[in-house]
Amino acid sequence: MKAKIISAREIALQIVGRVLDDGAYANIEAHRELLERRGLSDLDRRFILELAYGTVKHWNTLDWILSSLSKRPLEKIEQDIMNILRLGAYQILYLDRVPDSAACNESVALAKRLVHHGAAGFVNGVLRNLGRRYSSISQVSFPAIQNKPVDHISLKYSHPRWLVERWIRTYGLKNTLELCAFNNRPPVHSVRVNTLAVSIDGFKKVLADNDIEFRESQIVKEGLIIKAYGRLERNACLRNLYLTQSEGSMVVAHKVDPRPGDSILDACAAPGAKSTHLAQRMANSGEIIALDIHEHRVALIENNCRRLGITCIYPSVMDAREAAVHLDNHKFDAVLVDAPCSGTGVLNRRPDARWRKEAADISRLSGLQVELLEAVIPLVKPGGKLVYSTCSLEPEENEGVIEEVLKKSKSIRAADGKGYTKLLPFEMQTDGFFIASLTVS
Repeated sequence: MKAKIISAREIALQIVGRVLDDGAYANIEAHRELLERRGLSDLDRRFILELAYGTVKHWNTLDWILSSLSKRPLEKIEQDIMNILRLGAYQILYLDRVPDSAACNESVALAKRLVHHGAAGFVNGVLRNLGRRYSSISQVSFPAIQNKPVDHISLKYSHPRWLVERWIRTYGLKNTLELCAFNNRPPVHSVRVNTLAVSIDGFKKVLADNDIEFRESQIVKEGLIIKAYGRLERNACLRNLYLTQSEGSMVVAHKVDPRPGDSILDACAAPGAKSTHLAQRMANSGEIIALDIHEHRVALIENNCRRLGITCIYPSVMDAREAAVHLDNHKFDAVLVDAPCSGTGVLNRRPDARWRKEAADISRLSGLQVELLEAVIPLVKPGGKLVYSTCSLEPEENEGVIEEVLKKSKSIRAADGKGYTKLLPFEMQTDGFFIASLTVS
């Protein structure tokens, strides 16, 4: 039987529906769809990701605009029709290279094929009205920033109101504007050179020989920003020479600063980017005990170790809060707690993450973070290092956690100066990270 032909827009629509209606994760759904459809061209793959991720990222702005054009309340519109409208509106408002007529006609075709002919007429009317009123998002009038700064930023930059309010209080209006704008830019693709297999200069030559454009990271020497990441990813012969990792994340291993032969505990290690980075800096000698509470995530650590040829990491399924008991109070030269967090520093590379967060998550997570730190303090050798990191921008998960632990424990102190490093997207143009270095007496 001949395989059913499905358009790029329909694939994007399926991803959007699973994310917005069913709560699926955008990256997982996109990976599954693209993996199942190996015959897609590079152009189609990029278009699918642009449509799906862009529609999910901007859904509150799209709904706000669509609500002014539809005679029906949005909550009374069928989910499939609503997602077709969102997908079409995203193309009209945000994609200059897609003609409005194509966005409208293809959306009508989707409605006819996937819903019913009556829905097609409704979709046609709403999207043609949208195209007549606005040729791009720059023509939309948002609430005035002087009178309604939260509404303005939330709608213009597609972020939840509660998070915008929080950032304005913490970082001020100007920085919040820059932060939200940064989150909407296409994320860069950064990789860490596997210096166990190739020198940094050697990997640069490999990239050049394969016509893969790159630039050097301004933050870490072993980091490279890859322009045509898909070309690198598809070259199976190069997989053992690098690992995808954000620049901010690479800073963490530098702060741990392990030596060859050290004994290290990575308390929340999956998927293993930081563990394998530590192993590189240790010349693959010594030991790294890498923990995670989920078996399938521990498998990710094992896969990355095999990929990079690392043998000094010992992954284990374990809750770090119980590590002292299970590890029989073994003492480590350094312990890393890269804690579960709200992830508000990495919204640039996770299109649906901003809509999954709630204010209550921050207080809940900060309690867990304190528990994790307190649980591993007894595992650090006297004079050893305890490093705490998050990809959160929220003070309650960062400085607040360190302050609380310092108050409770007399055996730890800041390693140097204020004891922490903050990477803020509006300052560094990279993912947001918080890294605290503590010394245990």
